[in-house]
Amino acid sequence: PASAKAEKAGVKVNKPASAKNAVSKRHVKRNRTRIDQATTASIGRQSRAAAPKAATAGGSGQYSAIIERHAASNGVPVSLAKAVIMIESNFRPDQVGSAGEIGLMQIKPSTARMMGYSGSIKGLYDPETNIKYGMKYLAMAQNLGGGTTCGTILKYNAGHGAKRMNPISAAYCGKVKVQLAALGAPA
Repeated sequence: PASAKAEKAGVKVNKPASAKNAVSKRHVKRNRTRIDQATTASIGRQSRAAAPKAATAGGSGQYSAIIERHAASNGVPVSLAKAVIMIESNFRPDQVGSAGEIGLMQIKPSTARMMGYSGSIKGLYDPETNIKYGMKYLAMAQNLGGGTTCGTILKYNAGHGAKRMNPISAAYCGKVKVQLAALGAPA
């Protein structure tokens, strides 16, 4: 359009108020997206009706060996690892979260890369790969969270840089404690 050419030539063009508002709204929306896509692992958006039931030993059956191996190598209690996976994906490796989280541990591709992953996004659907990099992230969250359950969950859910417990992470911590109790582990 002529107005775009005039702007490039250095001529100031008065835009209608509606165009200014559209740009302003677009800018705000972009900023929100940037915040939502921060490098975190996060809980998938699930309705209360679809919330996972308490974990049982059988719920993690086919992935138990993988979970136990990666939890042990990262110093994460197996019960905590299983509780997080239960809440994140209900042990479904094909689960995709609303912010692009993938697989059993609902890890974002950017988070996996931060943990050293160099494969394709599709590779994060593989349970072995997903648990390996998700467990590294959970171990760092545990370390940064002071070793407490809620501190760990805050850092896992809201990001390693999170400083204050927020309502979403507090609810997540409550769910983790329910899962830990169902597994017979201390919360």
